[in-house]
Amino acid sequence: MKFKLLKFAAPLLAAIALLSGCDTTTLKAVPAELGKASSMEQLRASLARSGTIEFTKHQSADWAINLSGLLNLEHPKAINAGLEDRQEPIEIYLYSLRHPTKGNYFVDSGVSEKLLPDSTETDLSYLVKMGMGTDAIKVNRTTKAISSELAGGVKGVFLTHIHIDHILGVSDLPSGTEVYIGPGDARLNNLTNAAVQGSTDRLLANAGVLREWQFEGSKGEQASVIDIFGDGSVWAIHSPGHTPGTTAYLINSTEGPQLLTGDACHTRWGWAHQVEPGSFSVNPEQSVISLTVLAELVKEFPQIRVHMGHQSLASSM
Repeated sequence: MKFKLLKFAAPLLAAIALLSGCDTTTLKAVPAELGKASSMEQLRASLARSGTIEFTKHQSADWAINLSGLLNLEHPKAINAGLEDRQEPIEIYLYSLRHPTKGNYFVDSGVSEKLLPDSTETDLSYLVKMGMGTDAIKVNRTTKAISSELAGGVKGVFLTHIHIDHILGVSDLPSGTEVYIGPGDARLNNLTNAAVQGSTDRLLANAGVLREWQFEGSKGEQASVIDIFGDGSVWAIHSPGHTPGTTAYLINSTEGPQLLTGDACHTRWGWAHQVEPGSFSVNPEQSVISLTVLAELVKEFPQIRVHMGHQSLASSM
C-alpha cells in the first residue's frame, strides 16, 4: 500500500510543482563583493574622463525569433508603423572588456561549442530546444574561441540577465568562473521555469554560485548604479522590467563610452522609436521606465554608442 501511494504521489507532486512554477535556477545567489553602490551623478562625471577599457563586441551567433516578444506591437507607434508579428532576424552577442589592471571580463556569454551542428553534447533539454528553435541558431564564433585569444583568461561574466539566450556560452568557460547577475533574477518564480530550470542550471553550472549586484536606491536618482571596479571605468545600471534584475552596462572604453542595454531594448527600431520590449518581459510598465532612463542618458551624452540586446545600430559595430 505504501509503495502504491508513493507511485502515484510522484506524478501528483510533479504536477503541483508545474502549476506553482519554480525559480529560474537552483544555483545559490550570494551578494557580489565586487563593485560599490554609487550614483548617476558620479556616472555622469566619469564620462568627462578618458576611457581605459579595451572593448570589443563579438557577434557570436545569428538567430530569428518572434517580433512580438522583442517589441510591444500594441504600442501606438508600432501600430501606426503597421508592424505585425513575424520572425525577426537577431544576433547573440558577447562583449569582452579588458581592464588595465583587473584583467578580462565578458558582458553576456555568447554561445558555447555545444551549439555547433556537429556537437554531441548539449545543456538544453529537448523541450527547450524545440521552444527556442535552436536549430535556427547559426554560430559565428564560440565563447571558447573568443576567450582563447585573451591573454590571462576570463575572470568573470557580467550578465544583463539570465535568460537562456544570454547564458549559452558559460559552459565554455572554466569551472569557478565568476558570474554576476542583477537582483531577483535567480529567484524569479513562474510557470515557464518548470520547463526551463534544468537547462538553466546546466548552462550556469561552471559558475558554482551566482554573484548578485548590490544596488542601493537613492532618493531622487533615476536609476541605481554600481561602480564595478571603483574607478569609474565600468558601471552596472539596474534596468528592471524585462526581468527583475535586468542590468545595463556603461563602459568607458578607450574608443569612447559604450552603453550595453541588454534586453531593456532588443531592437534598433525599438531604440529609435523608444518602444519597450514585448511579451518576453515580466513587467512591461517598468520596462518603459528603464528604457526612458537609458534614452535620457544618451540624449544628455550623445557621444555614447548604444548596443541593444539583439540588434546593432549601423554605427555600433
